Amino acid sequence: MNVERACNISRLITLLGLCFVVVFNPLGLTAQTGNKTALTAERTKIEKQLATTTRLINEAKKNRNAASSSVVLIDKQIELRERLIRNHQASIRSLERSVNGTDSEIRSLEGHIVVLKDEYASMIIQSYRIQLANNPLMFVFAAEDFSQAALRFKMLQSYTEVLKGKADEIVRTQETLTVSLNNLHSERTFVEMALADHENERISLKDDRVSRAELLAELKQEESSLRKTQKAQEKERKRLNAEIEKIIEAEIAAERASSAGEYALTPEGRIVSEAFEKNKKSLPWPVSRGVVTAVFGRHNHPTIPGIVVESNGIDITTDAEAPVYSVFSGTVSSVFSFPGAGETIIITHGGYRTVYSNLDRLEVVKGDNVERGTQIGIAWTGTKGTTVHFEVWKVAGSERSPQNPRSWLQPR
Repeated sequence: MNVERACNISRLITLLGLCFVVVFNPLGLTAQTGNKTALTAERTKIEKQLATTTRLINEAKKNRNAASSSVVLIDKQIELRERLIRNHQASIRSLERSVNGTDSEIRSLEGHIVVLKDEYASMIIQSYRIQLANNPLMFVFAAEDFSQAALRFKMLQSYTEVLKGKADEIVRTQETLTVSLNNLHSERTFVEMALADHENERISLKDDRVSRAELLAELKQEESSLRKTQKAQEKERKRLNAEIEKIIEAEIAAERASSAGEYALTPEGRIVSEAFEKNKKSLPWPVSRGVVTAVFGRHNHPTIPGIVVESNGIDITTDAEAPVYSVFSGTVSSVFSFPGAGETIIITHGGYRTVYSNLDRLEVVKGDNVERGTQIGIAWTGTKGTTVHFEVWKVAGSERSPQNPRSWLQPR
C-alpha cells in the first residue's frame, strides 16, 4: 500500500471518528418564551382594568355630582396607562433580545450546515480515493494485521449509517434554519406592533393628562358650589358612620345579653374569626369590576383644597346594577336603609363585621347564612353615580375598630 493511500485511510478514520462526537446544540429561547408569557398576562390584566376605568369615566362625565370621582378615575386611568407603557417597553426589550437570539441561532445554523457539508464531501472524496465505494472488501483485506482488519470491518459496518446520518442531519438543520427564519420574521413583526402600541398609549396618556387638567379647571370655577355639596355629602357620611357604629354596638350588646352578662366569642365564633384572619390580603372584592374612588381613613379631598375627608371604609365605583357579593362566609346580622345610601347589609364573621352600603334589590335577609361569593344584592345608583361603600370592622373583646379594607382584599 503506497504512502498516499495510507494517509487517505488515516484521514478517513479520523473523519469517521469525529462524526461520532460532533453534536450541534442550537441556541434555545425557553427563558424568552417564559418572559413573553408573563408580560402578555400582565398586559391583558392591565388592559381589562383600563377598559373598566374608561367605561366608568364615560359614565361619570354624565353626572356633575360625580366630578370628584371623575378626577380619581382619570388618575387611575393615567396610572394604568403608565403601567401599560412600561409593559410595552419591557415587551419590546424582550422581543429585541429574542430577535438577537434568533439572529445568533440562524448564524450558528448556517455555519453548522457549512461544516456538515464539508465533512460529508470529505468523507465521499476520501472513500473514492481509497476505492472504498467501489470495492469495500479490499479496504479490509489491505489491512496490515488482524487488529487493523477488524477495526476496518467495524468501520465499514458503520460507514453507510454515518453517511446517511450526516445527510439526514444536513436536512434537519436546513429545516430548523427555515423555521428560525420564519420566527425571525414574526418576531420583527411583533416588535413593530409593540412599538405602534407603545406610541398609541403615549398619545392616550397625553390626552388623559390634558383631560384631567381641563376637568380640574372646570371644577375650580365651581369650587364654591362644590364645597357646599361636599359638606352635605360629608354630613351624610358621618350620619351613616354613626348609624353603622350604633347598629354594630347593638348587635354586640345583644350577644352579650345572651351570654349571661359575659360577652365572649363562642367556640364557633372563634373558629370563624381565625379563618377570617387567615384570609387577610386574600378576600375577594365585593364587586367583580370597579375602581376605588374614596380611600380609607383621613385624607385630603381629591379636588377641593383644604377639605379633609374621613371614611371608615372605601368607595368602589362600578357598573350600574353590578352584582355585590359577600367576601367571606358568615351570618347576615343587620339590614337597614339609609337616606342617600340605599340599603346597607352587615355580615358577622365571628369577631369581625363586613359592611356593604349603597345596595339595591337585596338577595338576603337578616339571619341568613352566606358563603364567600354569595350575591347579596346589586349596586345602587344614586346622585353620585354607582358606588359601593365597603367596610371591615374588628369587634373582638372590647375592640371596636374599622380596618382598612385594602389590607384584607386581594391586590388589584
